[in-house]
This record gives sequence, structure tokens and C-alpha cells, in this order.
Amino acid sequence: MNGKSSSSAPTFVPAAEWQPDDETRAWLRQQGHLARLGETGVGAADEKWRSYRAGWAPRPAAAWAGDWRAWIARGHSPAPGRPSLYALPGGGHSPAGGMTRAEAHTAVLLAALDAPTGTE
Repeated sequence: MNGKSSSSAPTFVPAAEWQPDDETRAWLRQQGHLARLGETGVGAADEKWRSYRAGWAPRPAAAWAGDWRAWIARGHSPAPGRPSLYALPGGGHSPAGGMTRAEAHTAVLLAALDAPTGTE
């Protein structure tokens, strides 16, 4: 150790400068999010994420990656006939990875916020 910053010290970057690495892109495919959302949907979710996180303080790339993955996992298909979340009434199948009770409740609340009300 030479007294300077360690090579393992995280580099802090703003959300706007963070880019998904190979591991994050592989996760996107392996978890089925790319197939579910499509390139357009992932791009739209990424754009919303960057807009929402624009004012946040810089963080390590690994922290942004985890936050981005959580955002994408919650993302909805942009198609009008998008599949409903399993947690909604009438959705009987469980997701491949499983959800905690809190995650299921959050999914229902997020879907309700995104549901058209007819007043748009």
C-alpha cells in the first residue's frame, strides 16, 4: 500500500454517465427483461431512470447498476396490450425468481398508478 487511493476504491459517477456493463446486459437477457420489454421498452425505461436520477449525487457504478436493475425489473411493457403483473387479481402464475410479499404489494401499487383512468 502506497498511501494513495486503493485500486479497489469505487469511482463515483453521475447517473447520466453510468452505462450498463457486460454483466448488466447479460442479466437483462437472462432474466427475460429484454424479451419482455423489447429494445424500445428498455430504452424508454432507461431514459425515465436517467431523468429520475439526474439530480442524485454521483455513486459507484455498482450502486447505479443495482438501482438500474431494480428499475428495469419493475418496468412495464410499453405496448397497450402489455401482459398484466402476476400480482394483480386474475394473474395466477408466479415469476421465475419469486417475489417477497412486500415486492408483490409494491408491484400491485405500481400497476395501479400506471393504470389508465380514462381522464388522460
